Amino acid sequence: MRFFYLAHSVMSLECLKGLAADNMIPGLAVIHKSLDRKKLDKEFYTPVKDFCLENKIGLYETDDVNELKDKLSEFDTGVCVGFMSILKKEIFSVPENGILNLHCGKLPEYRGRAPISRSIMNGEEFLTVSVHRIDEGVDSGDICKEYKIKISQEDDVNTLYHKCSGVSSVIISECLRDIKDRKLIFSKQITDKPANKVISDEESKINWSENANTIFNKIRALTFPYPCAYFSFNNKKYLILKSIPLNENVVAKSAAGTVTSVSDTEMEIETGEGKLIISEMTDEYLSEIKFKEQFKTGDLFK
Repeated sequence: MRFFYLAHSVMSLECLKGLAADNMIPGLAVIHKSLDRKKLDKEFYTPVKDFCLENKIGLYETDDVNELKDKLSEFDTGVCVGFMSILKKEIFSVPENGILNLHCGKLPEYRGRAPISRSIMNGEEFLTVSVHRIDEGVDSGDICKEYKIKISQEDDVNTLYHKCSGVSSVIISECLRDIKDRKLIFSKQITDKPANKVISDEESKINWSENANTIFNKIRALTFPYPCAYFSFNNKKYLILKSIPLNENVVAKSAAGTVTSVSDTEMEIETGEGKLIISEMTDEYLSEIKFKEQFKTGDLFK
């Protein structure tokens, strides 16, 4: 079947490769001309150009996809994975079957930004990858597919992004096959809540009065290269990359945020419930932290 492909991000490249391996090659691929160009050049821009050339996929680079209406009207279906432009109705209504968008979060609960991170932060047992038809809202269109990924204690935002990338082409392939066989069924989203925004600096800040599991989830949801969960101490900002929760049923002997022990490689912090071991951390300039040189038992983080 003839479909076009709107791509941006490493996940979109992996999805495109998976689709091609499944003999589902788009007639046209569209990428941004300048968005994140330097940041994603080696991981996305150069490889996607090479892949399209090798597989004889027409490739357009644009800063305004809405200018490609005539070209996109040659196709009956569109697929969007990570593309960042807001599509006007005159574009998403062009294909007979609409434009399907891959979203790495349960809908409508995780509409908008940072769905993987927010799913982890909220302690979800599963991350739900959704496919919906683009409409005028933010991730608000009718849903046609869902795929659940188990969130383990070892997962963080990076491992789950990798897992989503791995299943992305499987889900899109199913949708395209169902369209071809006229079996694709859509269900409407019902919500009165606005879409999530980018995770704010305040949301990233550690609240030591929360329990150890909640803080652990925040840390792994935001770890590098994402902004990272942080705390401040002695007028310095510290980013936490890795931690381990210790939910011992023991009455706290110290105030939440107190350093209860520190070694060369880790330190233990009292939380509102249980303790948290921090095993990897940097300062705000990403310089490595030597725990014993920076902290001591009894220090109180607020």
